[in-house]
Amino acid sequence: MLTNETATLSEVATALGRPEDWLRRKWLRLHQEQGFPRKLSCGWVWPRRQVEAWLRAGGAAPVVIAPANDDLPADALLHASAALADRYGGRP
Repeated sequence: MLTNETATLSEVATALGRPEDWLRRKWLRLHQEQGFPRKLSCGWVWPRRQVEAWLRAGGAAPVVIAPANDDLPADALLHASAALADRYGGRP
């Protein structure tokens, strides 16, 4: 059952169109720079669904849209601004 949940080094390398050695060397950089999923700690395997989602997104991390500041009350923004100014110096 777990094989359906995980993708092996060979499967992921084939999906990327790269050799396994390349993936061993580059997976962490892909993770850091392009949002590629982290491999599991149990070896050279990745969460299958996360790899598939990354590939469907065109090889990029899914975009997370943050709420606009307009959704926050004005006093919350002023309080956050003052707290940052107190912590790092500068004007509130």
